[in-house]
Amino acid sequence: METAALTSAFLVGVASGGRSMTGLAAVALTTRPGTSSIYLDRAASNPGRALLTAGAAAELVGDKLPGTPSRLMPRSLAIRITSGALGGAALALRTRGNPALGALCGGVGAVVGSYGGAYWRRWAGTERVTAFVAAVAEDLLTAATAVAASALAPQRQPERR
Repeated sequence: METAALTSAFLVGVASGGRSMTGLAAVALTTRPGTSSIYLDRAASNPGRALLTAGAAAELVGDKLPGTPSRLMPRSLAIRITSGALGGAALALRTRGNPALGALCGGVGAVVGSYGGAYWRRWAGTERVTAFVAAVAEDLLTAATAVAASALAPQRQPERR
């Protein structure tokens, strides 16, 4: 797999560590239907895009609620790692790379993004900025990271036989 494809898989994982659905939504929104993967095609379909985008939007709102559990709790972290791995595998499939290697890079990226985001929120919560401003800044960085990941992994058309 190319360095750019591995980097994109890692970055979509970082985005998933910030907001678990954002990376998957970005992949779905930037993938043209007609890939060699039925799963990637389903995500890139209009219903798939709508579902993933709605999930990402709901998470953006839910993250600001006071009762939202820590992203580092085992269940939350597992969801983020799974999401990062799925996003990394999807980008690998999109570039005709190795989905297992993409999943590994995405999962590692999700761990980095989860801990990095938690550290940021803890640091920002020490009255440097308000918790809401810190959360919105993280939202913007997460979205930018997801877009960058998708841009680094241009879709390659399946070979004709």
